[in-house]
Amino acid sequence: MTTIDATLARRVNRGSGENAYKCYQCKKCSTGCPVAGFGDLHPAQIMRAVQIGAVEAAVDSRFIWLCTGCETCTTRCPQSIDIAAIMDELRMIAREEGRVRSDVPFANILKLNYDSFRRWGRLYEVELLAIDKVTRPSGFTDDVAMGIRMFLKGKINPLPTIGDRSQMKRMVQVADRINRDKRAIVRAMDLPADADMASSGRGGAS
Repeated sequence: MTTIDATLARRVNRGSGENAYKCYQCKKCSTGCPVAGFGDLHPAQIMRAVQIGAVEAAVDSRFIWLCTGCETCTTRCPQSIDIAAIMDELRMIAREEGRVRSDVPFANILKLNYDSFRRWGRLYEVELLAIDKVTRPSGFTDDVAMGIRMFLKGKINPLPTIGDRSQMKRMVQVADRINRDKRAIVRAMDLPADADMASSGRGGAS
């Protein structure tokens, strides 16, 4: 008999506003996902892991870092669950708890993208890739041949193009404040009874 711990589902609900218990495992999210075949789990399995509170399966999954955010899963869900938002929340939980896997270099790329936008007001690809190679020596030779060809064809500018850095700074500050406030509310709120959330999910599935 599987023991259900609703702690993870409650946390995901507080962060994303989505109730994982509404999922009845039709697997439409997985059949439409373009990267489902490349991960250790697929979206429906992630949803089930959240439902039963299997943190190691959900938060430590390689799949949540493969997710492209295309929202095909969200669009296909008959229960109107924003599954992509749940994947985002699981990534945030993984970062907050230091559970980002060492074998997912694309997780680092997401952070480098964010840092680049903050620094330059827009994405500076050359710097982003250079930092990635320094922090991940094992991938130093990856994409070198392609990079040279793109540079020779004028597809890569070695110098940054400066965007509206002041506007980007304001956007980042607002986003950071919203995120801090949301997390503070999550911590301050009393957790509801497990049965309340589970019964709400069953009601949505009927």
